Amino acid sequence: MKISEKLVLVFGGAAAMLVPHAAAQAVTLHDGTFTGGTYDAYYGNVQVKATIQGGQIANVQAVQFPNHSRTSRSINAQALPYLQQEVADAQSGKIDIISGATLTSRAYIKSLRDALNQSAK
Repeated sequence: MKISEKLVLVFGGAAAMLVPHAAAQAVTLHDGTFTGGTYDAYYGNVQVKATIQGGQIANVQAVQFPNHSRTSRSINAQALPYLQQEVADAQSGKIDIISGATLTSRAYIKSLRDALNQSAK
C-alpha cells in the first residue's frame, strides 16, 4: 500500500496540510461526462463533473462551490486546483482532504465519487 506524502499549503497565512490517503483500487470507468450529486459544505453546496476518456479521468470540474463571500472565494480558489490535481494523480475518488478547506474537500469527494460510480456502471 502506498501512502502519499504530506504537503503543506498556505491559506490566508495559516498552514494547511493534505491528509494522506491509501492508494486507490483499480475500477473500470466508461467514457463520458458524469455529474455527481450536490453536497452541503456548510457555507454552500459543492457539485463535481468528471469527464472520462479512454477509461481514465481526463478532467474534473467543480460546477458548484461556495463563493458567496470573499473568504469562501479565496479558500476555494486555492483548494479546488489542488483537489483537481489530486484526482488527476490518483485517477480515483480516493484523494486527500485539504485542511483549511475540509468541508469543501469532503463535499467535493462525495460528489466526485457519485460521478465516478455513474461511470463505473
